[in-house]
Amino acid sequence: MLCCAPATFGQAAPSTEVIRPPGVFELVGLIRDDRALNQAHDVELQGDLAFVPGKGGSLAIINVRNPSAPRLISSLVDPVEYADAETVLPMGDTVLLGTRDFFAIDISDPAKPRVLKKISDRPRIDLINGMARFGKHVLTANKSGYIGVIDVADPKNPRYVGALHTAATGGPKMPHDIAVWGNHAIVVDSQQHQPSNVFVYKIAQTESSELLPVGEWTLSGKVPNGANSEDLQGANRVVAWGGRYAGVGAFQPDRVGVIDVTEATKPRTVANMPVCDIDATGMAIYGSMLLVSGGECVEAIDVSDPSRPVSVAQYRGGRLFPTRALFKDGKAPRYDNGHDLVYRDGYIYVTAQNDNSLGILKVTDPKIRELAGDK
Repeated sequence: MLCCAPATFGQAAPSTEVIRPPGVFELVGLIRDDRALNQAHDVELQGDLAFVPGKGGSLAIINVRNPSAPRLISSLVDPVEYADAETVLPMGDTVLLGTRDFFAIDISDPAKPRVLKKISDRPRIDLINGMARFGKHVLTANKSGYIGVIDVADPKNPRYVGALHTAATGGPKMPHDIAVWGNHAIVVDSQQHQPSNVFVYKIAQTESSELLPVGEWTLSGKVPNGANSEDLQGANRVVAWGGRYAGVGAFQPDRVGVIDVTEATKPRTVANMPVCDIDATGMAIYGSMLLVSGGECVEAIDVSDPSRPVSVAQYRGGRLFPTRALFKDGKAPRYDNGHDLVYRDGYIYVTAQNDNSLGILKVTDPKIRELAGDK
C-alpha cells in the first residue's frame, strides 16, 4: 500500500494528518467560469463531453477530449429557471437536469443546447439532488421529502409518473441521494440528529421486472445510528457495488461508511472511517477504488476488502481548491469546496463548488489505476 488510514471500529480515529504519497494525483486541467460553472455541483461524462450543473443556476457543457485543456462549449444560465441545478444524467442526444424542476435538454448540437421539456410538480418535484436509473425510469432524490419517478423510455419526452413521500412511510425526511441495487433503492437522508440516515426500499419484484408503482414500494430496512462519531448523520452520497455493498458519505461526522445490503431487511455497517477532510460530498466507485471528495481533498480508498477500507492516496488543496471558505450574505463560511467527481481512463474529474471550477487530475500510480479496473 502507498499509505494507509485504516477503518476504525468502536471509537473515532484521532484527528491526525494522513501522509499522502507525492505525485500520485497531478492536476493537469482546470477550467473556471463564474457564470457557466456557478457553484459547480455534480459532474458526468459522455464521450468527449463533461456536463456540470451549478447551484447558482447553470449547466455547463465542456469539451474534455484533451484532459489537459478542457474547453467550455456552451452553457445554459438563468439563476431563476435553473435555480439549484445539482444533478445531471446524459442519455445520448439528451441530458436530464435536476434543479427545482426536471429538465430534458437536447444536446445533439452541444454548442446549442435546447430545452425540450420541463416537469414541475411542487413539492413532489423540487430540489433534485440525485438521480438513478432503473430500467426505463429515472428515480430522483428530492430534498423536499420525496423520491420522484420519471419515465424516460423516450428521453426527449420524459413523463412524470409519481412520487413517494418518504417521511410519511418512516423513511428519510430529506432524501439527498439514491442508488439502485438489484430490485432495491438505497436512499440517504441529509438531516442530522436522526435515528437512521440510510434506508433500503424494495422497488420491484425482481431485478429484471418492471418498477412497482410507488404506492407498492416497501421500506425493507434501515441502518441504525449509534451514539458515537461513527454515525452517518447528514448522509448525502451513496453508491452501490458488487451486488452486496454500498458506500455512504456523511458530512456531519466527516466519515464514509460501508454498508452490507445483502439482506435488505437487515442492512448493516461493516466499516466506518474518517475522510481526509471535511464533508464527504462526492463519491464514486470504480472496481475496488472508492473515490471521495470534500473540503479541499480528493481521496482514493481501497475497498478490495469492504470490511477494511484503506486510504491509499489524497490530493489536498493546491490550484484545484484555492478557496478554503466562502462567506456569503453574512452567513457562516462554507467549506465544502470539492463537491463531486468521476473517473475515466486514468483521470479524475472534480468540481470545486466555491471556486466555480472543474479540475482534472491525472492518476500517475499504476496501483491505483489497477484498483479502478484499468488494465
